[in-house]
Amino acid sequence: MIPILMEFVAEIIKNANEFGLILSDEKEISYGVQLKFEKGDNDIPINVYSSKKKGISTVIGGSPNNPLRTIMQQVLQQKPDAAQKDHNWKIWAGTDESGKGDFFGALAVCGFIVKEKDIMDLKKLGVKDCKLLSDPETIKIAEKLYKNYKDNIEVLILQPAKYNELYAKFRQGNKKLNEMLAWMHSRVILNLNAKHKFEGAVVDKFASDRVLIGSLKDMKNVKLVHKIKAEDDIAVAAASIIARYHFLNSISLLSRKFQLEFPKGASDKVIKIGKDFAKKFTKERLNEVAKIHFKTIEKI
Repeated sequence: MIPILMEFVAEIIKNANEFGLILSDEKEISYGVQLKFEKGDNDIPINVYSSKKKGISTVIGGSPNNPLRTIMQQVLQQKPDAAQKDHNWKIWAGTDESGKGDFFGALAVCGFIVKEKDIMDLKKLGVKDCKLLSDPETIKIAEKLYKNYKDNIEVLILQPAKYNELYAKFRQGNKKLNEMLAWMHSRVILNLNAKHKFEGAVVDKFASDRVLIGSLKDMKNVKLVHKIKAEDDIAVAAASIIARYHFLNSISLLSRKFQLEFPKGASDKVIKIGKDFAKKFTKERLNEVAKIHFKTIEKI
């Protein structure tokens, strides 16, 4: 199966699952693949074809009175035209970060390189936006990614003490958090590009293009897709999982070191644990476990 058809089919399966349809059979046919979905006592086939002249096309089979036909039509409406992509690269990078909004723990930025031929295997591993995964699922998939795609991964992790030090330097230069994030993303992209030449990079839009490209001089030589909800891209989704994995590891390591269960986010529970930490180790040492420029610090 050609990669673009594999990607289209994977999206149909994902969207069908969201409508409660379960894939019961899949087989190759002339010029494409036939999928069969079921729900309750009913099932419905759909043929997906690919040709150089017509691109991707679909035909829903079965009886016109099949109760699943309307649902399958809705599934297909959820699927954007395969040609409407942000890029047509065969090998590209995606970056994402984790820990930006969490008082405790590290800030991790990850870059991940995807080759078009690997798209289906990555989806079979369960790669998708880490916000759609539980923490145990994230850890499990991240470990598989490290096992199978170690050379495709680049990470930059700022543990709290280093984060606070670097953030202070950026503020001294009249720069804000997004500019520090831009520097981190750019550093990861350039490091990846030094190891594997790729056609471009997809980055979740957290700042302006000017800020990202201007963060490091060599970034002007990199083709960028800078978009909102970039986790829809498989490379960014994989990067989001690895970044989250390292953030979770940071929280776990700090919890073991200080014998406190550091929570994620910036909730009332975070404030309580912050107070417990300050009482046990002094407020000054929060620098070792937390991002001390957060307003949360004022409530501890």
